[in-house]
Amino acid sequence: MSDATKEKFEVNVDSIHHTSNTDTIDGDDINDLWKLEEPDIHTRMFYAQRSIETQYDYVSQGSRLFKFWNDMIYRSLKIESLNDNGKEYPKWVNNNLSMRTAHWIVCVGLVTSEIMGAYLVPNSLSMLGYVPSNIMLVVCCFVTLLAGGVIWWVFLLFDSPEYPVKTFADLAYVVGGTPCKQAVIFLQLIATLLSSATILISAAECVIILRTDRMCWVGLMVLLSGVMMICSFMKTLSNIGKYCLVVSACNYVNLFVQLGFIGNSEPNWANAESILGIPAGTVATYAFAPGQSLMNKVVAVTNISFVFAGSIVFPEVISEMRRPWEFWKSMLVAQSIILVVYLVYGNYIYANQGQFSNSPAVFGVSNISALKGLAFMTFVTGFIQNIFYGHISCKIVYKNYMPLISKTIRFESKRGIIFWSLTVFIVWVIIFVIGAGVPQVSAVSAFTSSLTMIPLTYVIPFALHLFSLYRSANENYIEDFVPHQSNVGDTSVVEYLRRGYKKYPLLTIFYTTLCLSSLAFSGLGLWASVEYIKYIFDVTDATSFSCTSPI
Repeated sequence: MSDATKEKFEVNVDSIHHTSNTDTIDGDDINDLWKLEEPDIHTRMFYAQRSIETQYDYVSQGSRLFKFWNDMIYRSLKIESLNDNGKEYPKWVNNNLSMRTAHWIVCVGLVTSEIMGAYLVPNSLSMLGYVPSNIMLVVCCFVTLLAGGVIWWVFLLFDSPEYPVKTFADLAYVVGGTPCKQAVIFLQLIATLLSSATILISAAECVIILRTDRMCWVGLMVLLSGVMMICSFMKTLSNIGKYCLVVSACNYVNLFVQLGFIGNSEPNWANAESILGIPAGTVATYAFAPGQSLMNKVVAVTNISFVFAGSIVFPEVISEMRRPWEFWKSMLVAQSIILVVYLVYGNYIYANQGQFSNSPAVFGVSNISALKGLAFMTFVTGFIQNIFYGHISCKIVYKNYMPLISKTIRFESKRGIIFWSLTVFIVWVIIFVIGAGVPQVSAVSAFTSSLTMIPLTYVIPFALHLFSLYRSANENYIEDFVPHQSNVGDTSVVEYLRRGYKKYPLLTIFYTTLCLSSLAFSGLGLWASVEYIKYIFDVTDATSFSCTSPI
């Protein structure tokens, strides 16, 4: 901050009232008096430490059952050199925090709404067999849980009422600057768009199942995209979260009803041939599936990683929580439920349908009446889930790209509503183009996972955590810190890395190995998914932008 800005800061604070650790100034009043510059990372962490202390005081008054856990997290986040030491400092409340209303239980619904990923699991088992598939399900769940945990930790390290973290991109910016922020924005946007396209295809296929007379496929896609676009105009996730709780409950019912019908009937031969390109034959299951090409095996693994990749929206979910500290409860409960359902659902359907396990699996039900009923439930839950993913896509664009057009835009203003409406329209046009262009769920999900989900879930969170740990280690060398003043001497890059590695050597090696391995597999997955898309167009009825239905 320049000397002139500092002087203006001090004068205006005194003109309002003297502030201390318990005094606050409304954010709008402050911004009318001066424009605060982007804080340096030390100041941001200083204010975050105050927020951490406040949240820790709250959770400490709760159940003693989690006392050890909360104490351990607090010690890992605490930076002694950034204590206020009884000094007075300006403090205000950012009005953006008024949007934070979601409870941790609501967030369980938001996260478990991705339970529809179970529909892809049986098909992955058919390509790999029991042993590799179940190992990958457990491994991916564990790594995703770890990734979500480190994202949550980094969020707490930098978030405060004064300088709130709102998105995954905000975390990347604080840790790695503008290049990291833009990379995350791009990957996250592409991931949510492709996920929405995948769900849109599934929903359209369900409508085709429900209709006796065939409909024009591309016309149906236009209709569904338009209706979902209108519904995704909601401005806060807390509203959608309430519906996602219902979605999760309906999904559980839907999944287990499917198991009842599939366990007492043969596969749906017609759908297996039209969607998978496999003619009717004898059902067979294997511990290790024989005769599968490298392409099929890689596609199966990438689809398994895809169904656990909900952590890419974790920061957006945390940023709307009333108490961000409690997000670990949402994450642990949701991921545990998801793993159990995936294991039961995937293995049971594969045991009964073998290589004919469809994608989505609901299309493997041969009882026509049951298929229509289950398709209707799948459509309804997918419809609501897609509003969630479409909403997330819109928010990513609105928060990160619309300010490049107009920096004075406010979400509640008439101009803000116009920009929000434009954002929603553009996003849903893109979703429609993707879904109508490649109308096959497994193919789009495999490509999505390879291009975006693997880097976002198994690379970037651990890289952010490692460099945040390094930053925390270096902050402990600061003496007599004063917020909003550049009184912290810069250290060389070599010294910065040396201090971080000295404190976290094993974690550095583990994270580096994990990130490099994940990137290598991401490249392999891109090759396999593109080849699989070509294969699907060759052996099935799938066509781009056509009235011909893929099922």
